[in-house]
Amino acid sequence: HKQSWYESGYAVFNLFSKTEFDDLKKGIQECLFKISKKSFILEEYHRHCEEGHYRIVQKTRDLFPCDFKFDTKVIVEKLGALLGLELTDIDPDTNKKLHIILRINRPNSTDYNPPHKDIYQQYDESGIVPKCVNFWIPICGVNKDSTLPLAVGSHLLSEDKIFRSFDGGFVNGKAYNVRSVLHWGGDVRLTLPQVNDQQVLVFSSHLVHGCAINHQKDTTRIALEFRLFPKFKI
Repeated sequence: HKQSWYESGYAVFNLFSKTEFDDLKKGIQECLFKISKKSFILEEYHRHCEEGHYRIVQKTRDLFPCDFKFDTKVIVEKLGALLGLELTDIDPDTNKKLHIILRINRPNSTDYNPPHKDIYQQYDESGIVPKCVNFWIPICGVNKDSTLPLAVGSHLLSEDKIFRSFDGGFVNGKAYNVRSVLHWGGDVRLTLPQVNDQQVLVFSSHLVHGCAINHQKDTTRIALEFRLFPKFKI
């Protein structure tokens, strides 16, 4: 099922109405209040949750529909409509329900992964290449200084052109679980896509992405991430 964005490996689509987006943001806020046991403006998360941040992200990296008051099925249906596919959060190869990730990136912090591909961990552990698509939905604090960098077209390179680690790695002294990609075909350039409120960034799970440093001085960036599978073989 070849998509119109096949060559670049990504696209940005309108997804929500203003009312839908406001309701989603409110739902995310309530989810974070429950986890952190504090109330705050989302953009000011770093002012209130610095001390408990690593405890909080242990939870926000591993969320499921039951953790939200809003209906995530509606979002999954909307995302499927964009691709002309019926999507599911059940991995057909493992029959496991994939988690939802709430990415929290404090200003000028190391709250990001180095460049990587999302397919590598499952492939290295089981030999199976997951057939999923990534959806990255900005919730707050996303602009040119904090968006998700992408290596355009890197999904089309053969794996012998990808120079990567085969377990976690260290970047600037910090340990990461993802398989880091040092360069792709000798290239290290990353594109900064503009993704506004009410929109979604869609990209191939084979696309190199990461190093999403939040260069803003006093605004936390938060995004909702879904990895979904075609419900039926294509």
